[in-house]
Amino acid sequence: MRIYQDALGGWILWTGSEKLHFDTEMEAKIAMNKTELAKAIVYQAQLLAKPLDEGADVLQEYFDSGVTFTDADVAALGVTAAQVVSCLTLLENFGKFCAGNNPAHAAYRVTVNAVRRAVTG
Repeated sequence: MRIYQDALGGWILWTGSEKLHFDTEMEAKIAMNKTELAKAIVYQAQLLAKPLDEGADVLQEYFDSGVTFTDADVAALGVTAAQVVSCLTLLENFGKFCAGNNPAHAAYRVTVNAVRRAVTG
C-alpha cells in the first residue's frame, strides 16, 4: 500500500488492487492504518483455523492409539515427552475455549515457546 497526491491535490491510497480517494493526506494515512490493522487481525484469526479444524482429530487419534511418549520417542523433534503432553493440554483447552467451555489454567506461553521451533516436517 502507498499514499500519493493526485494532480488535483487530493490524496490516493493505492491498496494494490484499488485506489481510494481522500481529501487530505491525514485521512489517507488513517485509512491505511485501519486497513493494516484489519489485515493483521484477519491474519491472526486465519492462523486459528488449522488448530480449530484439526485439533480435535489429532487429540482423538492420540487417545485412540493408547500411546505413551517417552523423551527418547520425541528427542528428534527437540522436545520432551512432557512438552508433547503440554501440547495436548493446549489443544484440549483451545477446543474447550472455542466451544464456549472453560479451559483449565495452564502456562500456555511456556508450552508454545518450548515447541515453537520444534522440527515437525
